[in-house]
Amino acid sequence: MNEPYTPAKQGFTLVELAISVSIVGILAAISIPAFQRSRDNTRIGALEHDLRLYEQEFDTFELDNGHYPDSVSAVGVYPEGMAERMSSAWKMPSPIGGTYRWVYTTESDPANRSAYINIVHSGQYPIAIDPGRLKDIDAHIDDGDPSSGSLQISGENLRYYIKL
Repeated sequence: MNEPYTPAKQGFTLVELAISVSIVGILAAISIPAFQRSRDNTRIGALEHDLRLYEQEFDTFELDNGHYPDSVSAVGVYPEGMAERMSSAWKMPSPIGGTYRWVYTTESDPANRSAYINIVHSGQYPIAIDPGRLKDIDAHIDDGDPSSGSLQISGENLRYYIKL
């Protein structure tokens, strides 16, 4: 007697596919925040390196000339006399977004003088890091308080003060 024809099992059942998709979703939910933290840590490290490098370049200028370069009103523009000293990264957005600008106030009272690298938030180059992470940057560079010390938040901008 002939056995009834039974087709070979092919493919996956709906339950197997649902379980596979669920596992992939769980893995993605776990890995995406870790990836973002890792990316932010890399950006923060690059910013800290750039700020220290720029500080050294401005300090060297001051040692050579007896004063810091004058302020620059535009972002991404080298201060006068600094183009040959600084990397081209000054003209590009910072690792965390925003663009660099040099500010030097020459008050007659030395206690009121200040020199800082301003990282300016703009529509074209927004600061693209979680504001909570700014405290991490400040903790690495300074005192952990973004309202005082070398690194300060001023509105949507950051200021990295050079010690005079």
